[in-house]
Amino acid sequence: MLFDLVEKYDKEKLTFLWDLWEKIILELKKEHDGKKIISFLNKCWIVGIDEKEKSVYIWVPNEFIWTQVKKFFNKSLNTAIQDVFNPVFKIKIHVYAPFQSWRNPLQINLKNILWVKEDHEESKSLDVHTKEKLTEFLWILFDPKFKFDNFIVWANNQLAFSAAKQVSEKPWIVYNPLFIYGSVWLGKTHILQAIWNNIIQNHWDKVIVYLPTTKLIDEIVEWIRKNKLQNLMKKLEEVDVLILDDIQFLAEKERTQEIFHNIFNDFHMKKKQIVISSDRPPKDLNWLEARLRSRFALWLVADVKKPDYETRLAILKMKLKEKWESIDNDFLDIIAKYMKDNVRELEWVINLLMTKQNLLWKEISENDIYESLQTLGYDITPDWTISESNIESAKSKNTRSYENFGKIIEFVSNYYNVSIYDIKWDSRKKEVSISRQLLMFIAKKYFKWTLEKIWDSFWGKNHATVIYAINNFEKLMKNDKKLQKDFNIIIEEIGI
Repeated sequence: MLFDLVEKYDKEKLTFLWDLWEKIILELKKEHDGKKIISFLNKCWIVGIDEKEKSVYIWVPNEFIWTQVKKFFNKSLNTAIQDVFNPVFKIKIHVYAPFQSWRNPLQINLKNILWVKEDHEESKSLDVHTKEKLTEFLWILFDPKFKFDNFIVWANNQLAFSAAKQVSEKPWIVYNPLFIYGSVWLGKTHILQAIWNNIIQNHWDKVIVYLPTTKLIDEIVEWIRKNKLQNLMKKLEEVDVLILDDIQFLAEKERTQEIFHNIFNDFHMKKKQIVISSDRPPKDLNWLEARLRSRFALWLVADVKKPDYETRLAILKMKLKEKWESIDNDFLDIIAKYMKDNVRELEWVINLLMTKQNLLWKEISENDIYESLQTLGYDITPDWTISESNIESAKSKNTRSYENFGKIIEFVSNYYNVSIYDIKWDSRKKEVSISRQLLMFIAKKYFKWTLEKIWDSFWGKNHATVIYAINNFEKLMKNDKKLQKDFNIIIEEIGI
């Protein structure tokens, strides 16, 4: 039985199952109340994974819990498994009564993960009614793992880090607004959510909202459609701290820019804290109204740049420490030398290697390192005799980078006369859908990107969506001569 195996699990196997369960719980948190999750899932856990049956086993302590989990979480648990683990796996829920009588090593403290606190003097003063009114804003994409303590500081992000930490300790007093900018996947979102995390711990009587700008746009559009924009503005009056990620997505949204200008002015006049991130400094946001650009630069503007080699190595070691894992320093050296462009990929390669090690029960080899880098799209041929100068030359010729794929997105956007924002978000227009599917197909076939890397590049499209897009595009290509012609022109022009 699977229960018998639990007693034989080593530390690595237990860590893998803990980590998977934690990721699933954080996914559930996006749809369910934290206290509800704790009520029914706190004494449940993942006990094993069956590769043949494509199943993840979740065991519960009694029939009552089994009924409630089935009723409230069955669909969202399956979705979470498919999003964070594998799109073809499903859950199987079983009851095993003996678990009640002992402390199972697979159990984790959900209160720590969900940041649910016991009642105390600060929380008693919380305006519950206000929180309820703002329910769709709270906890949006918030992940409690993003903290200042586990953020690696390097020379190129020290100003942004220090300013963000001061804002989290003294909101409304210092650096308001705070504007942080930098390229994708260098840690801006980590810093923003660390601000959220720190403020919510120390100011439970305040309403702190973290939003991706795309979510704010959706809210504004929805309330305009209902002809009740004043209701949204009234809600925002209850917010004390507004943290907006990726403000550049206000591009080509003139009406939304006008409304946000009013929101910004209201917050600033009432001395409420505003934190904003972007992929470029305010002066380069040419498609935004000049009055918005000037307001973004009112106080402190700080940038986040690419980490140097030593910092990349430190980040890798931090990620391993968080997972209670270890990899040979020589292997970490290879990863740090090749992966220069973003921080998130450093975590991806660690997750890939640890998954391989835990599922296959094998030690990581140097060949595994190179295979993982290739899986993530790096054009690498391992050669232990190659010179350092040749390695640098090979890196400079790598055409599989995010920068090059970004140029392809821009070309396709212009070719079909659709915006990059619409391609990456949820527009259902035919030209946009075709553009999106074509780009995902190119990313998979020519760039050899993983599904995770593709869906993350398209702002959270899940694995199933990516698989459908790629398969559907291949089907369309077989029957649509015009699409074949378009595809051939694009491939020829971009030089793949």
